[in-house]
Amino acid sequence: MRFGLNIVPVRPAELGELAVRAEELGFESLWSGEHVLTPVELGDGYPSGPKPPFAPDSRFTEPFATLSFLASVTQRVRLGTGVLILPLHPVVPLARAIATVDVFSGGRLSLGLGAGWMREEFAAVGQGFTDRGRRMDEMLTVLDLLFGQDRPSFEGKFHQLPPMGFEPKPVQRPHPPFLIGGSSAAALRRAARVGDGWYGSQDPPDKLAPVIAQLHRLRAGYGRDGLFEITALLGWGQEFDADLVRAYADAGVHRLVVTPWARSREAPAGIDRFARAAGI
Repeated sequence: MRFGLNIVPVRPAELGELAVRAEELGFESLWSGEHVLTPVELGDGYPSGPKPPFAPDSRFTEPFATLSFLASVTQRVRLGTGVLILPLHPVVPLARAIATVDVFSGGRLSLGLGAGWMREEFAAVGQGFTDRGRRMDEMLTVLDLLFGQDRPSFEGKFHQLPPMGFEPKPVQRPHPPFLIGGSSAAALRRAARVGDGWYGSQDPPDKLAPVIAQLHRLRAGYGRDGLFEITALLGWGQEFDADLVRAYADAGVHRLVVTPWARSREAPAGIDRFARAAGI
């Protein structure tokens, strides 16, 4: 099992030092999530529970600026978006940000990508909400073209791009891994069809196992084989539990992203404690 670290709750002033320490301790990856705003009230509520896993005053730094900074202070640890809300963004500037971080990090970027669920975010940036899944599908195609072709161009429903140059390309070929998030039927089909992996949830192993099995069935139906990376999350404050980790591994999980502290100021002690217990 590989262990990643959720860095969203880390205080910005402490992030560089904590990233260096996490790399020294043997954490495999660092993950920065995204919300462009955190409303006091949600019009539609939170789809996965009674309330969202953040407060209105939670700190969310911009993911690619954060990961570029972390690339400058680390050498080996992977750097990921967990997750980036893809259809919030215009695709060409987003492609430029992705390529830049992958180049600056020496090819260490992984992309957890989701369609989003918070209507207020889409309204705030002037993007449509009900068509976000269709736009995401088209964006993934455009990203592949920009990263893979010398003179990419595209004519689609949402994007029209003339032949253009796009350099530098990402270091990783054909692109940084696309780990598609979400548990809806459409999200699972998207992950199986075009993803290099799935960025999952905090569900326990017994609930994740049938979802992972469904992903592999879908991939077989699309004629896809090879490595497919499964990531799941442990809840805030969850300490290392060998039996629980073993259950996730048996369910087919390759990476657990952890937040082993209850309060942000306890993050350094939390990662040291988790690393010792996990033997990493």
